[in-house]
Amino acid sequence: MLAWPIVAEGGTARILLVEDDARLAGLSAAMLRRAGFQVEIAATGAAAANAAKLRRPDLALLDYELPDMDGLEVLELFKEGADRPQFPVLILTGARYSSGDQVVGIERGAADYLVKGLDNQVLLAHIKAKLREANARPTRLRRGRLLLDVGSGQAWLDERRLDLDRKPFLVLYHLALAEGTTLSRDELLRRVWDSGYEKFERSVDQAVYSLRQAIGEPGWVETVHGFGYRFVSHR
Repeated sequence: MLAWPIVAEGGTARILLVEDDARLAGLSAAMLRRAGFQVEIAATGAAAANAAKLRRPDLALLDYELPDMDGLEVLELFKEGADRPQFPVLILTGARYSSGDQVVGIERGAADYLVKGLDNQVLLAHIKAKLREANARPTRLRRGRLLLDVGSGQAWLDERRLDLDRKPFLVLYHLALAEGTTLSRDELLRRVWDSGYEKFERSVDQAVYSLRQAIGEPGWVETVHGFGYRFVSHR
């Protein structure tokens, strides 16, 4: 299941802060509350998963290094069997910040991967950007005979449901959202994989191949040679 969160209005979005250092958690929570957010603190991965299940947050700040499990394990608990958490998760780490760690975290469903000690204003900018992005997505998108349901991660051509995995669905969604505009491979990497990591470039082409196979009709997604792809709807 693929789902996007509905973010509370008026600066009252709820943030789940997952941090086992009590002093750091208190300082971070105070900063977030001053910025107008509601904050709930969890000191372990298990407590964070339980809190998210009982009161789904609008966003989670997740410490990678926790006493009972690491951040990737918590991500799996947040997903509850889905392809990704139903709210943006920003991983914060002090030690695991190599490009490989970032790629794995983002591929496993994190919305962002940040180093601890980031300036508060920069951190707030990341948080607000992810909340805006989550809240701005329409739940359903129709383009000609094609219907995309963002809430379920499913697509239909006329009455036929398309067999699409998450990444091809998201590539199709972003291309359809920008109908008539060519999106470069690099732009699709940033939007779908949340990364500009060059080794993912082939993944874009593979996702486009998969979605074309699922649609089964030519002309919906055009290749702009040497640049990227463009969506064209058909009635």
